[in-house]
Amino acid sequence: MIAPSHTHAPIERLPKAVEESDLIEEYSRVIKEGREKLGISQQDLAFKAKEKLTVIQKIEIGKMLPTMRLSKELEHILRVRLLVPREELDLPSPPRKASPPPVVTLGDVALVKHKQDIDE
Repeated sequence: MIAPSHTHAPIERLPKAVEESDLIEEYSRVIKEGREKLGISQQDLAFKAKEKLTVIQKIEIGKMLPTMRLSKELEHILRVRLLVPREELDLPSPPRKASPPPVVTLGDVALVKHKQDIDE
């Protein structure tokens, strides 16, 4: 008898350490340079990573983020580091775009006179 498919763990399940990792900001440059260093074409890389050529092309020009699975696969194939633990990213990361200034409401700037202040 064939076991029901719902008893199997998801194929894409990744270790907790990987799930708590983030892609480095310069991922596209690292992937492209890693591929060129190995002397393989985008087509070859796509084949080795079991991915479409267009996906590899978009990733290399920074138009698309690789999935966690693909990131791990590319790290393995190209011998590069694309994923870093979140704590490592938080320390040296350059400042991101400044957050918008807080919204100032009328209540923040108005001087409210209470009835007892008026009576005095």
